[in-house]
Amino acid sequence: MPPSMDQVDEELADPDAVPGRVDRKIVQYEDFLERVLKAELKRSLDECRQDAALLDQCRELRSNIDLLIQGNVTELETMVEVGCQFYAKAFVPDTKRLFVDVGLGFRLEMPLADARDFLDEKEACLLGGLELRKRRTAQIKADIHEALHLLDLMMDLRSGGTPWLQRPDE
Repeated sequence: MPPSMDQVDEELADPDAVPGRVDRKIVQYEDFLERVLKAELKRSLDECRQDAALLDQCRELRSNIDLLIQGNVTELETMVEVGCQFYAKAFVPDTKRLFVDVGLGFRLEMPLADARDFLDEKEACLLGGLELRKRRTAQIKADIHEALHLLDLMMDLRSGGTPWLQRPDE
């Protein structure tokens, strides 16, 4: 996280050392912004997208289970992905029970009603996690905004401007 305004102002208080320090600080902030904050933002956005895709899959599966229950379907013919966007025909002779991925690579066989209830709980859990990721992403964006503001202040100081705390009220 970037240092506060007070820390930057203390470091730049000595007028004789300002030009060299400001240039070094500008380079440090630019490096920090590029290497750390932008990479963290990209990673956070990717994780949000993955969670949103998983949530969509969960909702789609739940709606398909609802269709099986409402339609009283006992047999099912479908297409199953076997990998790399390659599909094969599949026949399900009994749709009373199905296997659900419960996490960590485990699949659990359960009746349709239990699977629907499980997916309701999983959706609530995924929504909570997605909210946390959204808040984290917002915090990273705020950190980037603060770093850019500090860079702007240091550039203004380097060009001979007065630090904003020392300006008279206009």
